[in-house]
Amino acid sequence: MKVLLDSNFLLIPGRFRVDVFKELQLFGKPEPYTLDMVVKELEGIAKKPGRDAKYAHMGLFLLDSKGVNIIKTKARNTDREIERIAKEEGFIVCTQDRELIKRLRKKGVRIISLRQRKYLVKM
Repeated sequence: MKVLLDSNFLLIPGRFRVDVFKELQLFGKPEPYTLDMVVKELEGIAKKPGRDAKYAHMGLFLLDSKGVNIIKTKARNTDREIERIAKEEGFIVCTQDRELIKRLRKKGVRIISLRQRKYLVKM
């Protein structure tokens, strides 16, 4: 099962103390991927002061420690690139972004999201 992780999904472990990688195991054997643009977004958040910086550092640490594959892109819009790659290559997208979820559903892309700040659900 190939899953594509969005930046807001990688903030969940710090923000809500949910082990998203352990939760993903409940859906099968996940092969986690993310985009280089998502890594850049997290690095940008990590440089700004505040709680989100701490969460972004944790997300970056998890990317490294869990061996998440990073897909190189040349596009400028992260959400559009997630949509394109998910549709073309059959990824399940892990995100909390409501607008992105709406667009992905219209295209028939499967989604995993956090519910009740406790557990992941497949939509």
